[in-house]
Amino acid sequence: MLENQLRNHDAFSVATLIYARLRRVSGRVIDALFLAENLDYARHVIQLAEQTQDPELSHLIQRLKMVLEISETGQGSEIEATNLSQQNELISVEPDEDDIYRAQVSHRYIGALR
Repeated sequence: MLENQLRNHDAFSVATLIYARLRRVSGRVIDALFLAENLDYARHVIQLAEQTQDPELSHLIQRLKMVLEISETGQGSEIEATNLSQQNELISVEPDEDDIYRAQVSHRYIGALR
């Protein structure tokens, strides 16, 4: 039981480092706590981090794989194939000028109403 707690603690520590670096590199935000607890989500985040091709993220991903004992082969390749097919089906939607204006205005006048 103590070994499992230490593993979760180490996984959470690495997950927070991945969170910070992934947000800096790609603007993606992940759930570090869920990453430390759920292997499927961890594999998904590993795939996202590998797509950035950032050397520091690659190092952190290797540490996470060691802590969570995720192998390089096996289920990961099946999950990657499924995720790639799902990503191809997604429609990319970019915000237009009205969306950008509404987002800026709502933050600008927070204290104006009393």
